[in-house]
Amino acid sequence: MEYTRSQLIDQIANLRYLFDEVFVVDAATSRRLDPDTMQPTDTIESIPDLDEHGRAWRPLYGQEGGSMALYWSLMADHRPFVLTAVYKLPVHPNGGAREAAALSRMLTQCRSEMCRDYVTGVYNRSFLDAEFRDRVGQAAAAGQPVSVVLVRVNEYARLCRTESVAAADRCLTTAAGILSLAVGPEQSDTPLIRLEDGVFLVVGNRTPAPTQAHRLRDALDSARRTFSITLARRGEFTATVVSADWAETGSWDWMLSLAEQRLDG
Repeated sequence: MEYTRSQLIDQIANLRYLFDEVFVVDAATSRRLDPDTMQPTDTIESIPDLDEHGRAWRPLYGQEGGSMALYWSLMADHRPFVLTAVYKLPVHPNGGAREAAALSRMLTQCRSEMCRDYVTGVYNRSFLDAEFRDRVGQAAAAGQPVSVVLVRVNEYARLCRTESVAAADRCLTTAAGILSLAVGPEQSDTPLIRLEDGVFLVVGNRTPAPTQAHRLRDALDSARRTFSITLARRGEFTATVVSADWAETGSWDWMLSLAEQRLDG
């Protein structure tokens, strides 16, 4: 659907009578746009795959409960965008209707499953985007230390290429177990998150980077880092640990980018 700039602004205004939040996204960069200037503002969670009609939907999760997001592809001033409308679901359904209560229970279970990596059982990037971007910003604004530590399982890519994905997954599961013990059972401030490929992230909310990195290195150095390649063969993995502090960069995205540069360097 083709819009002019003024038509798009009118459409957003009309949808805001029906939804709690309406905004435009540049799908290529996952950046939210100012509808008046079409300039990028903040980064959002990636847009899901759209169907043949240019539409999609998915649940979103945050600290205050769940939401449902609807997506439409459109053209404005001959540029492709995605219009996003978000409806916040009530935490306690009004009237206690059975259907509403059942949906609430289903979404709670879905939230738990969607925030976990299906291979290792640790948190995934969806949890990171939904739960922690705002929390670390608030902690940093309050003057508390905020950091990230990246841990790369160095053999993961080679195992996928020369052995099997199953062997690589067993390697990651072993690494996740060691890191989970190092972080501890209470991960409200220091969650362990699997990113893409063989990389884990530990957020240090109120924890300086050197302290967190040292703890993880000690755990990896003192643990048995062996895993099953096949029933008859075992392997041992190595890991690279790097970190970055909020104080070095002043923002979440730049802090994570700095840690990734150090991991690749």
